[in-house]
Amino acid sequence: MPDPFEDVDAASPEMIEIIAAALETRAEDSSMLPVLDAYLDALKVPDGGQIVDIGSGTGGIARRIADRFPACSILGVEPSTALTNKAKELAGNRPNLTFSIGNGANLALDAACADVVILHTVLSHVPDPKPLVAEATRILQPGGTLVICDADFSKAMMGVVPGDPLGSCADAFVDGSVTDAWIVGKLKPLVKDFGLTVKDFNILNRVITSGMGALVWVRMSSTRLVSSGVIGQPLADALEAEYLRRAEAGLLYGFLPFVTLIAIKPEISLESVID
Repeated sequence: MPDPFEDVDAASPEMIEIIAAALETRAEDSSMLPVLDAYLDALKVPDGGQIVDIGSGTGGIARRIADRFPACSILGVEPSTALTNKAKELAGNRPNLTFSIGNGANLALDAACADVVILHTVLSHVPDPKPLVAEATRILQPGGTLVICDADFSKAMMGVVPGDPLGSCADAFVDGSVTDAWIVGKLKPLVKDFGLTVKDFNILNRVITSGMGALVWVRMSSTRLVSSGVIGQPLADALEAEYLRRAEAGLLYGFLPFVTLIAIKPEISLESVID
């Protein structure tokens, strides 16, 4: 079954609702905020600058960026109509924030228009990341910054003993809702192929011991397994109840490393020197 994040609008209404809720929960989750704030702290954007968030989903990340850089224009671009409509509803009174529907591999934006381009948990959900990185490079002005933040889903876990059913939910989530669980190990050569210089590459571990931050692993995997007839709804309900029990009792454990790569587009391209 294909990764539902690849084409959200093609998913069932139930799955779209789960995805939208999960994106909002993750954007506000205390275990996720240090990952986001670490790369926002590293950005130096001039007043009046343009930041483009490719694959902006429901806009949770873009809203935080807009609040951090009130003198800049923030554009969130998302291929899903359903998620873009939700992002617009949640945008609030932020005059520097806009959202549009668009394909990250073919943006309706001028070349060299952006100071910063962000790909936050996008590349792990596409079959070929090269067109998105190529397009991000195209719209970056010389000296501009590309931020790629993504999870190392190959190491996602939620089990506390062998055979833990919640551990199986984490495995099933990665199997059915992630296109490339190993993408973070490929990021450095990927951006270098487009002439970008890697400025920073770091890893922060997201450890979930409370809250609803990893409930999406249970909901998306069990919904998929119910719809395919592998398990029944009573088991799906029991898995969610077990997650909630552990969260309330302080017994929850989820682990997911996040890698952030920050790269710079050269001020002068090799082609311009040759010309």
